[in-house]
Amino acid sequence: MFRVLHLADLHLGYRPDLPAPLQEEVCRERNGVLKAAVDLALDPRQEISMVLIAGDLFDNHQPEAFLVEETIRELGRLEAAGIRVVTVPGNHDEITYNDAVYRREARRWPGLLVTEPMPAKVATLNINGDACHLMAMAYTGGVSRVDGPLKDFPPAGEDGVNLAVFHGSLDWDGGERSLPLDGGALAAAGYDYIALGHIHCGGQKQLGRGRACYAGMVAGRSFADPGTGSWTIVTLGDGPARVEQVPAQVTPWRVVEVDVTAFHEPEELEAAIRESLDPGALMQVRLVGTIAFELDLEGLQARLGHLCSYLELVNDTEGWAPEVLESLAAEPTIRGLFVRRLQAKLAGATGPGEAEVVRRALFRGLLALKGGGGSCRL
Repeated sequence: MFRVLHLADLHLGYRPDLPAPLQEEVCRERNGVLKAAVDLALDPRQEISMVLIAGDLFDNHQPEAFLVEETIRELGRLEAAGIRVVTVPGNHDEITYNDAVYRREARRWPGLLVTEPMPAKVATLNINGDACHLMAMAYTGGVSRVDGPLKDFPPAGEDGVNLAVFHGSLDWDGGERSLPLDGGALAAAGYDYIALGHIHCGGQKQLGRGRACYAGMVAGRSFADPGTGSWTIVTLGDGPARVEQVPAQVTPWRVVEVDVTAFHEPEELEAAIRESLDPGALMQVRLVGTIAFELDLEGLQARLGHLCSYLELVNDTEGWAPEVLESLAAEPTIRGLFVRRLQAKLAGATGPGEAEVVRRALFRGLLALKGGGGSCRL
């Protein structure tokens, strides 16, 4: 029996779309994720014997020199401690290019660097006295033969643990660079554990006698790609693979939706947003529903932005409540004239598509007349 730290999609070097100096701070944190992973693996309480990196260790195939040196140094700590390291290139840090980091640094890369362009048995490793048969590949443009989902996997069958590592899309064909993998063929191959990378949200699936698992991205990249916030540790060699998630100390990206429909005063909305904020998180608050008062996003941002690591307010409301529009339409102003004309167009809309366009025009027009906007960032 032995335990494995399964990593994937760390995307070291990624720079998030955040204002300076916060961008630098978040970038430094995500570049430190590998060191945190190595520290975890070296913790004797975890009893880790192997670290698998299932692709996209870097965000691109030419990471900055300092990042390459730090990565080699950290992985070297594992090898020096007797923990086996296996690295599979992904589609972001693809090995295809002549100047790819894995080609330039192949001779001094710690542990086993997978370079085979098609699924193959790449090694049999002795892990705590147990034989671990390792199947893997590194997608290589122009060499890897990908015509639909891959089905030709080397079969298991030898005594010991049969372990596969791929950076690809399971039962989903997103094109050859996504390395589509056929789940039925993987199940038939008979592996005990299939360590996967490429899907950032993580997830598991039983395939025959084995378990396929996406470790997911530990530290998020954006509000749309928030990461898992956890490490994946697998116990192998004593019955079915057992997967556990261990919390990681990373800054979370969180999206909260606040329905403004029930609020009649701006102060009520502000109190609701304030209540939803996590002081240690990067926060996006999306406002939805219909509004009964004019939104002051800049004022909300100024008063609430300091309550969390970062705050982004997004106005996704459908527009003003009917009673508010009636009041605006009665104004002897350009704004009142604008509302009356758009209401007439809405009443004469020939279908739901046209009606939606008119509603959006009414909403955006009123924001423009007030000098507002769809979102406000700090």
